[in-house]
Amino acid sequence: MAQFYSNHHSIIIDAMGGDFAPGEIIKGSVEAKEAIKAKIKLVGNVDTIKRAAESDKINLTGIDIIPSSQEVSMNESPSDVLKKKRDSSIYRGSQFVSGEDGAAFVSAGNTGAVMACSLFNIKRIKNIARPAIAVVIPLGDKKFVLIDAGANADCKPLYLKQFAIMGKIYSENILGVKNPKVSLVNIGEEEKKGNELIVESYRLLKECPGINFIGNIEGRDLFENITDVAVCDGFVGNVILKLVEGMAGFFFGEIKQILKSSILTKISALGIKGSLIKMKKKFDYEEYGGAQLLGLNRPVIISHGSSKSKAIKNAIRVAMESLESDIINKIREEIKNLN
Repeated sequence: MAQFYSNHHSIIIDAMGGDFAPGEIIKGSVEAKEAIKAKIKLVGNVDTIKRAAESDKINLTGIDIIPSSQEVSMNESPSDVLKKKRDSSIYRGSQFVSGEDGAAFVSAGNTGAVMACSLFNIKRIKNIARPAIAVVIPLGDKKFVLIDAGANADCKPLYLKQFAIMGKIYSENILGVKNPKVSLVNIGEEEKKGNELIVESYRLLKECPGINFIGNIEGRDLFENITDVAVCDGFVGNVILKLVEGMAGFFFGEIKQILKSSILTKISALGIKGSLIKMKKKFDYEEYGGAQLLGLNRPVIISHGSSKSKAIKNAIRVAMESLESDIINKIREEIKNLN
């Protein structure tokens, strides 16, 4: 999907969030600045950022720093951050984005805090009941969008209907899928199967104009290239996401052990090394940068806590794609037309 990036857009990056902050965050931001003609602004402790850049011999020319004095650890509660850490990089970053048109926020920090601060500062699109996390799941040469991947453990049918609409728009504009197939994750394919939430959500989606709803999909069929958008509540979605991550790690670990088990398999490994590297790359979260929190008035990209420079660079790319495709206004218009 060709992209035409604009230097009028600002990408605000939480420099203090993540296991490898601020060094890898700074590095990824500078790499993205060279590839994506955007205004990059880092948020965090100015002295810490400058020392890290100097230590890694990174040139910060052309990158602004928004000062903040507090940091948020991965185990802090979102409510405490909102009450006690309003000068943290997460709070200040989301606050800055809220006041600037054409801006997006990227963070590899505490997910709950990013969601809470973004919801508080950036606020929901009018008529959106709940924001949702959209994650791209790789399927060999194809991908599907999983939504919600963890923002809302308890849902109502209206939420799932809106998740489906946002997921469809994301699939169209970020993945370039025409008329994406949308499905509900369920314990069976039958229309009347499942709990009350899924049965009623099925009815709403079946009657929803503009949605190419193909019905229910079971967990085992998610990887059969049946759907482009898989809709579920955040509890189920997060279990699926973590299961996929864990299984990918287990699968490649097992292959590695098999290929090291004998002289013959070690020799065989040399012949398929290139193919295995390509395959692993398709399942690498760093290639996709992060998950987008859809339903807010600005794009918010939540990166993996262990993100290194490549993941941050790709998260910035996703943020730019969201701005360039005007995904926020497209969600706003479609939701408005349904109410």
